[in-house]
Parts: sequence; C-alpha cells; structure tokens
Amino acid sequence: MSNILKLYQTKFFVSIHKIANLNTITGNKKMKTTKRTVELLSGTTLAIRPDNYYRHPLLYNVVQSGYVIGGLKHSVSRAGYNSFGLYGVVKGEVVLKTKNKTYKAHAGDTLFFSQEDAHTVVNGGDIPYEAYFAYLYGPEVKGFYDSFQSKFGCVMTDFIPPSLENAIQQTTAMIQSGNENKYLISSLLYNVLTELLQKCDESDGRDGITDAIKYVMEHYKEKITLDTLSSMAYTDKFYFIRQFHSLTGFTPKEYQNELRLNEALSLLKNTNLSVTAIAKEVGFFDARGLIALIKSRKGCSPSQLRKK
Repeated sequence: MSNILKLYQTKFFVSIHKIANLNTITGNKKMKTTKRTVELLSGTTLAIRPDNYYRHPLLYNVVQSGYVIGGLKHSVSRAGYNSFGLYGVVKGEVVLKTKNKTYKAHAGDTLFFSQEDAHTVVNGGDIPYEAYFAYLYGPEVKGFYDSFQSKFGCVMTDFIPPSLENAIQQTTAMIQSGNENKYLISSLLYNVLTELLQKCDESDGRDGITDAIKYVMEHYKEKITLDTLSSMAYTDKFYFIRQFHSLTGFTPKEYQNELRLNEALSLLKNTNLSVTAIAKEVGFFDARGLIALIKSRKGCSPSQLRKK
C-alpha cells in the first residue's frame, strides 16, 4: 500500500494538508488530467483505488469513496476519467464548474457529474463543506447519469438518496480493510442509483421549470419578471431560482442575458446595424446595458469586437 493511500485512509487527517500538482496520463483514450489543491480537515475518511485496479464489466464499484470535509481552499480539477462523481452534501456548499456552467449544491442536495468532462469541484462557501461521495463506474452508470442530468442538470436539490450514507460507509470500510466483497459493493451502489432514478421519474414540478426555461427562450427580448416565471412552476421564487439554476447553470436573469448576448454577437458579426439598434433589437432599453455585458464577457467594446 502506498504512503499516500495510507495517509488518505487515516480518519484523523492532517488538520490542513495542501498539495498542488498536475498529473497527465496518456494512452489510447482521452488524455487524463488532474490538478488539485488539497485542504482536507480532520474527520475526512477516504479510500482510493490504484490506477490499475481491475474493473469488472458487470459490477458497480468505485475509484474513490468516503466522507470528505473540504476546507475553504480545497479544489480538485479533472478531465478524461471514465467515472462519475456523486456527492451527497451534508454541510456547506460544493460548487461544480463544467462546460462553462456553474452548479451549486448545498446541504441536503445531490451533485452528480461526469469525470470525463473537464470540471472543477471547489468549496463555494465560507465554512468547510462535508459530503459523502463516490467516484463510481459500472455497466449502466451513464444511463442513470443521463436521466438525472436531463431533469436536474448536475444538482438535485433537497434530496439525497436514503441509502447513500450506508453505501459509502460500507464500501469505504471494505476497501480500507482489504476485505472487499465486490458483489455487495455493486448491490449497494446500484440501490443508490435506483433511488436517484425513482426521484427522476417522480412528478416534482420540474415540468413547470422546463416551461419557464422555454418561455425565456421564446421571450428573452421582452421584459420578464421572476413572478411570471415562478408562477409557471407553482413554487416560491427562492426555490424556483435554485431549480432553474440547477438545470441551466444560470439564474433566470443571467440566462436571459446569455440569450440576448448570443443574438447581439451574431448581429454585430453579420449586419451593419449600430450598437444602439442591436441593443434595442435584443431587448435592452439602451446601448449601455449591451456594452457593459459585452465588456464583462468578452473584455472589449462592441466596436472592438466587430473589428476582430
């Protein structure tokens, strides 16, 4: 057993342990990259597989699992890994950045994402976050993930699979002890995934959120109020914003501005319309709002962008 694996398996982890490195693994498949700044606090319990661990094609298992207490500077960036990250957030806030979107999971939420896509997981709050987690794989994990993402994006709010805590505790303990029952681990993980799928299949107001997203796409040039959108989902505004963000990676206002920006950039490139005319065309009251948005997103003025 390597020294680093022994260190990670110590329940009373070094109070603040910082590492910054970049590992690149190449082969026939997509390049794997890892960059991390580790700040794991006392109480963290991890089990980590070696890279050459045999993956049974018919069973579910984990690359890593455990209970993580991430400090304020804790950060992990990866890409190219054939596994899926699953977090049940117990305390604090975990932020996922992937595909130019940001997802926030708070206490009581489930975070589910692909490790093949370039992504970064960081502490998003002002206190350490705590979460049961697993980087898992198996014959149909991608199918479970696709169902989850199609309805919830990368964050399912206000729900953690009831069996997740027990599954992670048993799996981690077995790996650490060296007395692993791979069939039991597969059964435990499959049960967790099934609970997620059941939640995906339940009617929980997501149709209303989807209707609101569609409404913004069709009316982004108009004035849209939060009251109008939240009423479509029959929910309060705070809960609506969280649900909307979990699906799109944006707040409703940010999403509307994103649509306006994309249309404005197309008009700047393909027409001779003035900036003022373009601003009015995409829904801004005057040119100042559009100019500020372009500068914040592109780092230059509309006229400079047009010359590129």
